[in-house]
Amino acid sequence: MKALVFQSREKTLSSALEDIKKQIDKHFDTYDFLIFAVSPDYPYNDINYYIKKVFNTEKNIGFHAIHSFCDSEIVEGISVAVIKFERTGKVEIFYLEGIDENEAVIETANYFNSNSDKLHIIIGGLGNKKRFGTFIEEVSQFIDFQPVNNIIGGISSGYRDANGEVLSYQFVDSKIIKNGFVIITFSNIDFAIDIALGFKPYGVTYEIKKAKDYKLYLVDENRNFSDITRSLIKGIDNFDIRYLWYIPIYILDDEEGYVATLRTFKKVEKDYVEFFGPIKEGQKLKLSFATAEELLQENLKIAKRVKERIGHSEIVFDFSCTARQYVLEERQKEEAEIYTSILNSNLFGFFTYGEIGPDRYFKKLKFYNETSIVLAMKER
Repeated sequence: MKALVFQSREKTLSSALEDIKKQIDKHFDTYDFLIFAVSPDYPYNDINYYIKKVFNTEKNIGFHAIHSFCDSEIVEGISVAVIKFERTGKVEIFYLEGIDENEAVIETANYFNSNSDKLHIIIGGLGNKKRFGTFIEEVSQFIDFQPVNNIIGGISSGYRDANGEVLSYQFVDSKIIKNGFVIITFSNIDFAIDIALGFKPYGVTYEIKKAKDYKLYLVDENRNFSDITRSLIKGIDNFDIRYLWYIPIYILDDEEGYVATLRTFKKVEKDYVEFFGPIKEGQKLKLSFATAEELLQENLKIAKRVKERIGHSEIVFDFSCTARQYVLEERQKEEAEIYTSILNSNLFGFFTYGEIGPDRYFKKLKFYNETSIVLAMKER
């Protein structure tokens, strides 16, 4: 497989795509598939039209990403992964336009079960009624194969609209997916994946007594978790919710024996705290913390682990949380530099609004916050 990544920061959509097309044509006569990470700064209604006009192919998918990766660069514009198979590799697409439909969970699980020997990259959006993190964990309950080590991805990123809602879409088959997801399925591919957390739990352990969906109400002896959270930020002038991204809650799944899940703060109200992922009654949690150096050391550790598993790779994907980017501050570029240098490969991916991947023992599919999920792959 020959795989390269290109990018453009041209101001207009057509100019950016034409710029990328010129770059691609210098390296490829033909190619099998294109994956576009497109800034929501560009008008979304024009994306399918201009991709078709410039590239004259239906063999592509696109999705919104405020920041994407082109090797070791972080791009505010468009990044494109170009894939050309040289042996028996293949790519297929599966998508659903409405995850809130009654059969969506079963249909998605059946697709994974029918293609358990293939690699799946799933890109979801935030333009849906049903929470995508909840949807993924419901799908996991109906996956009937193990190890579940072949499904990863993330939620595409966008800006808030006039109503304060974040909308992020996918683009495939001349359609705009506003309430669903796209799965890119690879056949005859060798791959290795791993998940970097880096945050360490500290302090008091709380048991969740009342929670629903993404909202946490009460812990321990019916203590209001909002009161606990607001005590942490007391006296801070001009408070920004992103300050709490430095201390995500750390879900302790000890009873299940699975890797802990981080949850990023989204909103602090009088009676509840809302996160960027599902919260369940009976779970235990701690606050957590990590320095930029600790996060990057975790990236380095998993990059070396992936390298040991796969050896040479032909392209690497990174699905890394936007909140993790914020915590890395001016060192955010170093994550991509670590992956490209250790794995000695081109890098594609984006900063997500939630990551999708397996638990530590590859028994379940989980929804993560503030992690970096890395995939290295090569054609078999």
